Amino acid sequence: MDGFRAAFAPWLWCLIATSGLFNAATTSAEQEDPLASLRTEHPRLLFTRTDQQRIEQLARHNKLLARLIRQNTVNAERMLNQPPVRYEIPDGKRLLGQSRKCIQRVAAMAMAYRLTGERRFAEGALKDMQIAAGFKDWNPRHFLDTAEMTTALALGYDWLFDVLTAEQRELIRRAIIDLGLNPGLKVYAGGRWWTRGENNWNQVCNGGMILGALAIAEDEPELARRVIRAALKSVPAGLSVYKPSGAYPEGPGYWQYGTSYTALTISALLTALGRDFQISKTPGLDKTGLFRIHTIGPTGLYFNYADCGMNSRPAAAMFLLSQVFDQPLYAWWHRQRLAELVPEGTTMRARSLDRFFPLEIAWYDPRGQRPTSAELPLDALFRSRQDVVTMRSAWGNPNAVYIGFKGGDNRTNHGHLDVGSFILDAEGVRWALDLGSDDYNMPGYFGRQRWTYYRLINHSHNTPVINDQIQNPAARCPVSAFRSTPQRASAIVDMTDAYKGQARSVWRGIELVERRVVQIRDEIEGATGNVRWGMVTPAEIKLDGRKATLTLRGKTLTAYILEPADARFEVVSTKPPTAREKSNAGTRMLAITVAAGPSRRMVIRVALTPGNRL
Repeated sequence: MDGFRAAFAPWLWCLIATSGLFNAATTSAEQEDPLASLRTEHPRLLFTRTDQQRIEQLARHNKLLARLIRQNTVNAERMLNQPPVRYEIPDGKRLLGQSRKCIQRVAAMAMAYRLTGERRFAEGALKDMQIAAGFKDWNPRHFLDTAEMTTALALGYDWLFDVLTAEQRELIRRAIIDLGLNPGLKVYAGGRWWTRGENNWNQVCNGGMILGALAIAEDEPELARRVIRAALKSVPAGLSVYKPSGAYPEGPGYWQYGTSYTALTISALLTALGRDFQISKTPGLDKTGLFRIHTIGPTGLYFNYADCGMNSRPAAAMFLLSQVFDQPLYAWWHRQRLAELVPEGTTMRARSLDRFFPLEIAWYDPRGQRPTSAELPLDALFRSRQDVVTMRSAWGNPNAVYIGFKGGDNRTNHGHLDVGSFILDAEGVRWALDLGSDDYNMPGYFGRQRWTYYRLINHSHNTPVINDQIQNPAARCPVSAFRSTPQRASAIVDMTDAYKGQARSVWRGIELVERRVVQIRDEIEGATGNVRWGMVTPAEIKLDGRKATLTLRGKTLTAYILEPADARFEVVSTKPPTAREKSNAGTRMLAITVAAGPSRRMVIRVALTPGNRL
């Protein structure tokens, strides 16, 4: 380890003790009337009349906002001719697809009505709400389904309140109460796991309950108070994931899910009550927009560790975060992504956009300009249960070199056994990829069989495998060192705990040299059996001893073995051991196998460079 220690000065990471304002505020909410400052008029959730006036005025001269409004109207037009929601649980467990469909349809059509005044959009949204209100339940066994359906009807009830008849209001209000809030109170009373969970479930379920309660608060004030108090007591557990740096342990995809609902919660409380009970004081929440920015590569793909897919979608939460925390950088960056996804003169398919797309309009923030290198550095380290490092050669260049590299805690919700794994973008191509999640419905996926599935263990990730064993499921491996200079960036993870019982020590360092060449160095002592170095790729591979040439979409990446001198590249199949698992078709693993020994110190060093020059 002397080579690493000489190259990097240890980082001393100090956590600043927080003042406890959030806990004090939620305790206060239990004692005082949370509805004391309730806005009496509708709409009062997320997008008030004042907000609408601001948006309509801004859209007169803001071309991007005007495009977003047109896009939403196009989405709503399409939805009028598409099938409405229905009670459907295709996997026998989740109504979630229909709950999300209801949000997407109701929010888009209700927003289209508010901005065009055309009643056909209101009638379209009402049709979906009436159908959902007639369901026998909103599947409270899988409470995400209930929370998201409650969100859908709360938004529709509030945004369309003035055009609903008394009978229609009663129908939807009763559904929110009977199918959403009352089942929620049973969960709070029973202390079910998500009420204490430090994960996305907590954020989503509490957010849905708060929106439902605020929507019907003037008619059912006691019920609304009980729900809001219970939710505010539960919320801190879910928000604890952002400590200390704004990273999201469950990965960027779940960041979008959980943070979207945290943004909904903050916005609804502020617009309906004028206060958010100090939720926005959560440590790390003000920085989490940077995590979002850094974990999307120049290809537009996520650094998709954990149960996370590669494809990213716009997240309106970035506009809300930019305003709540006065971070115009977040708004500027998010507008650049929206401009790419909704080009001038064209429209996107509705399914290509997030179900909360209408909130891109409601929360639109025109502030911010291209940041300086000090405001948005090329490299970042995010400390959390899953320490994450990102490095890149440039911002704003789709062909830039980009590396995502992680340490982590293998016990994290949705986590994989992927300590030390990395992904790589260059020349507009993702060369080293993470296969992502498998089918959640496979037996024991979130239980005892989790570590038997190929995609979830280190065998399928870009990290070492020693003697064909899996990583320690209880391992905790922080980033040990991180350095960023104009010419290069580097990071080291002490992975020893991940290979407990397999080696005396295991360290990995990754360096971006001259902002072009990636070097990966593994130092392993006392391993028994063979050590396999691996990188999953969609590229075609041509082997030439210590050199491998990867080609994809007319682009080239060249890999070189720098150490050991006698090692050779090979290609390993990524086919899983069982037919039920995803096939991983179109991918393969570039690999190196090196014989180890209990007294041997092994160094495996690989260089990856775009093109065919080292």
